[in-house]
Amino acid sequence: MGRVFFDTRKNCHSLTGAYTVLSSDSGKVFTLNAAAGAAITLPAVGNGVGEMGEGWNCRFYTGTLFAGTDWVITATTAVMRGVISELATGAANGTIAGTTITFELGADSLGDWVELTCDGTHIFINGLTTTADAITLA
Repeated sequence: MGRVFFDTRKNCHSLTGAYTVLSSDSGKVFTLNAAAGAAITLPAVGNGVGEMGEGWNCRFYTGTLFAGTDWVITATTAVMRGVISELATGAANGTIAGTTITFELGADSLGDWVELTCDGTHIFINGLTTTADAITLA
């Protein structure tokens, strides 16, 4: 019997301004596509209705170089843990119990990315930039 392939395309969502991420956005790839950055608010972490529960995940890419302000992704509580690797320096930018991921104006490169994965208690961060401090964690 042959293989059956279903629609295997990623669910992409282009952001051009402020956005409140939904629990139903799990699995999405977001592209940051506005020169003037904006605020992105994540759902609360937990396994209740409307929350970012176990297995929830998404990814953010720089799709347009920023000209006005940063893009800032914010969690409601200090639950972010992880690291962003920097190709230019070979260094890493990490956090334990952070609330904010910032795609920095002037340091950004097309294709910089951050992946978020939730276990129902924490948001684990993994990402890659081409230049130093293009994505910062706090």
